[in-house]
Amino acid sequence: MILLSVHLITFNNEQHIEETLQSILKQKVDFDYEIVVGDDCSTDSTLNVIETYAAKHPNIFNIKKNSEQLGILKNFKATLDRCSGTFVFDIAGDDMLKTTDALQKMVNVLKSNHILGFVDSGFDSYYEDTKTISVFKNESIICAMKEAYKEAVLLGNVAPIGQCFRKDAVLKHVDFDTYINMNITIEDYPILVDMVMNTEFERINEPLCVYRSHDASYSHEKDLDKFVFQKLQMKKLFNYFAKKYTFPIEIRKSYLSSHNKALLFYAGYFSNKKLGKEVYKSIKSKSLKDRIHYLASQYPTIRKLVSLRKSLKIN
Repeated sequence: MILLSVHLITFNNEQHIEETLQSILKQKVDFDYEIVVGDDCSTDSTLNVIETYAAKHPNIFNIKKNSEQLGILKNFKATLDRCSGTFVFDIAGDDMLKTTDALQKMVNVLKSNHILGFVDSGFDSYYEDTKTISVFKNESIICAMKEAYKEAVLLGNVAPIGQCFRKDAVLKHVDFDTYINMNITIEDYPILVDMVMNTEFERINEPLCVYRSHDASYSHEKDLDKFVFQKLQMKKLFNYFAKKYTFPIEIRKSYLSSHNKALLFYAGYFSNKKLGKEVYKSIKSKSLKDRIHYLASQYPTIRKLVSLRKSLKIN
């Protein structure tokens, strides 16, 4: 009987998928698990690499290449439906498990308390361009009080790595059909919000995974239109959840401020005058950084002066 499904959706991950698979197959566990792959029409050798490993481990892999590209959210749900485990650990095709007992530790927590909907854990961030590592990047969130952790989830400040879910709880509480009908492409934020608002959870106070930051990933592509699209998708979801779960006014204000400041940063980074003017006007409490980002959006020389191109971070 399979206890855990490792949920792996892929798209053009040929540069990193082998390390991801190796980190999974090196796990030392006392239960049966499967690796359920949903490839969203990769055009590189991602699927070939996966099939090579599957040939060596035929009883572990469950692979499907979509007949047409579904997008992240639809692919996530389609792959989830094929998972047969009681628990589901989701990992991207460019991330890794850090320790060989990571899956065992997550499953142990979930098995110890049947009312838990999910467990979250720490992660290291690996920056591919500089070959540097930020150890236990999310320590402050993982070690925070439960209410502070919940607030971080609602504000979209919890990274989509290191979470292991109870599958029946996800299917019960996450309204996939609604988000798909809303044309949402983001999968991690709506899942975490629905789960944190409807189930109990625990956290493991150590980094068990490695989050890879690189320009080829969906969330790190340096394209203004994509950044703005992602931010507007997040805002659409936030507004939906704020109404559904009656978020406190303080959280609504905090999210709106963070949203506008992030857009202003992007406007400065890309020297986009129109976006910079629109967003700058909407920020009520302007910091020195906000003023610098606004000037950078209007004057390219300012952007070069403050070296925004060296400090791009995804919010």
